Amino acid sequence: MRTMTKMLCLVVLGVSLAVLTGCNRVTASKIRSNMTPELATTNRSSQLHKNDLARIRDNNTRGAWDDIDRFMLLHRNSRLTPWPVP
Repeated sequence: MRTMTKMLCLVVLGVSLAVLTGCNRVTASKIRSNMTPELATTNRSSQLHKNDLARIRDNNTRGAWDDIDRFMLLHRNSRLTPWPVP
C-alpha cells in the first residue's frame, strides 16, 4: 500500500511538473528587444488604443453633424437669454 501511494505521488508530481513547464524559451535578448510586448503606446495596449481612436472618431463625427446643423441655422436657439425668444 505504501509503494502504491509513493508511486501515485510521484506520478502526480511528474504530471504537474510537465504541465507547469512550457516549450517557449525566454532569453535575455528577447526581453531586451521588447520589454513590454503588451503595450502599443507608452501606457496603453493596442486594444485600448484602438478603443480610444474609435471613441474619438465617433465624437468627432457627431460634433461635425452638430456643426453642420449650426452652419445651416437648423440648430435650436439658445435659451439662456433673459428676454423671451420666439
